Amino acid sequence: MYDMLVLRRRFEATIREMANTLFRAGRSGVLNTAHDFSCSVTDAKLQTVSAAVGVPIHVGSIHLVPRAVVDKFGTDVHPGDCFANNSSYHGNTHCADLTLCSPVFVGGKLLFYSIARAHLADVGFPVPTTYGPDSRDYYQEGLMLPCVRIQRDGRDVQEVIDICKANIRAPEQFYGDYLAILAAVRTGEKRLQAIAEAYGADAIVEFLDRYQAYGESMMADAIRGLPGGKVAREVRYDSDLPQYPQGIPVRASMEIDPAEGRLTIDLRDNVDNLPLGINMSEATVVGSCYSAVMSMIGKDVPRCSGAFRRIDILMREGAAVGKPRFPAATSAATTNLTHILTSHLQALFADFRADLGAAYSTIGQPASAPCISGEDSRKGGKSFYNQIILGFWSGPALHGHDGWLTFGSAGAQGMIAQSSVEVVEQQQPVLVEKLEIRIDSGGAGQWRGSPGSECIIRSRKDTLRLMATSAGRDHPPPGVLGGGHGGGNWAWKIDAEGQRSVLPVSMDTTIGPGEAMVSYGCGGGGFGAPSQRDPALVARDVQDGWVSHDAARAVYGVVLKDRQPGTVDMPATRALRDSLAAAESTDAPRAAIPTPILA
Repeated sequence: MYDMLVLRRRFEATIREMANTLFRAGRSGVLNTAHDFSCSVTDAKLQTVSAAVGVPIHVGSIHLVPRAVVDKFGTDVHPGDCFANNSSYHGNTHCADLTLCSPVFVGGKLLFYSIARAHLADVGFPVPTTYGPDSRDYYQEGLMLPCVRIQRDGRDVQEVIDICKANIRAPEQFYGDYLAILAAVRTGEKRLQAIAEAYGADAIVEFLDRYQAYGESMMADAIRGLPGGKVAREVRYDSDLPQYPQGIPVRASMEIDPAEGRLTIDLRDNVDNLPLGINMSEATVVGSCYSAVMSMIGKDVPRCSGAFRRIDILMREGAAVGKPRFPAATSAATTNLTHILTSHLQALFADFRADLGAAYSTIGQPASAPCISGEDSRKGGKSFYNQIILGFWSGPALHGHDGWLTFGSAGAQGMIAQSSVEVVEQQQPVLVEKLEIRIDSGGAGQWRGSPGSECIIRSRKDTLRLMATSAGRDHPPPGVLGGGHGGGNWAWKIDAEGQRSVLPVSMDTTIGPGEAMVSYGCGGGGFGAPSQRDPALVARDVQDGWVSHDAARAVYGVVLKDRQPGTVDMPATRALRDSLAAAESTDAPRAAIPTPILA
């Protein structure tokens, strides 16, 4: 057991060093500020050693990338090779995530794959974005690298690099990011070789097999501790499609078999591929399912392929939530439907037992996390392309805990960093005029969802293009077990005369000198009935500016003393809550988060 612990930590340290290398060398702000990347390692059997480090939607399915290498190249894999993949039809998440995979040989024998995945600032879309929620098919989604050899004998295959540079708006920025991803992969290769040489290749192979068996045993035991049964639910996603006027349904069922120590997720009842870029990829479906279950199963179960073997995922080809059928568009596969599916699966646990599960987090990205482009007059009119991550909050509540403010989304779960306002203003010619808590936007509940953001981004002197792939406006993040929904995603443009106009959820707008974009980000859903929330916590939220006095009274049934800030009037609170409970018993409507009106 001692050697298993030591080797496990050696592998995890290797992955962390890979990630640190990429972070320090990345050229784009989405890498060196927002950390939108992940690193991992599999063995030659394509078993993930650890998915504990990195963005959950990235690492849960990262084993599909070396699988694509094996499927395509077979034994034509050699020391010094590196393969590039951004195709959702070859095991990748979506087109903006460039994944490099290098085979690792020790003593002439293939033992591992070293893998790094990073979100690029541009991938050659017809428009300057890395998400295309309105893309009609695969051919509208920019440059595709369907698992190709990008290095041979440790040197670039120059023709592939040339094709990339010729199709990307910022070729030198791309190449700098490519070198950062490559550095992470080669760092992993060197460290893995050192581990194998220190302990012996045979001992490492034996350890990896024992570790996967240990992970599977731990997962089976954890599932045996859950209540058995089967639950199914449907949730809705915002739609402008005429065939789904009430929203696109997202359906899932979950069955827990404690006796067998198995958990099954069935997604086969979902709608067919949509004429939009939000279709999920096989990788994002697998990553969503694994990360949703592992986030609920407990911290002691290793995040490895052995544990994943106890989760059965049923999906069908040609479904929007499933395996896409070519040429369905998937450029937003890591966001919109992924956000709602992962949250949906986490919420299903609450149907098994009231102390399990979580509410829903943000659906789509807020307008304050846009792909931004333009020409920077501070730098002689030089073109720039980037994605910034501001106000990407929306933590869902769960039993015993309020939502975590900087959670981000169920696909990120706090692993993508919030961009620094100062760095954003340095990298782009913008002024972040406001970034603050949006009052009353967290879903009410016994445990409150985290609030969303209010952000204003203003142009300084240049015309900027902002593109975002949002949702959650008509169908904001729901609560569970009586919890309220969080506030939805909204955006407005303020022109030079101060006139405000609402922007669509799939935002593509320009702001020039004197103009600004206002973003309201989603709040997380609440967990449990608001009337059960500790009045002292409501009083604290009012003091902190997260909940208004009006909402404290109307939604939570808490009365605060007028001249004693933060002090609860307990007799008045008990009386109010009794009257609200009586009203609920007659199905009288309760106060909810209002649709925002920007005066």
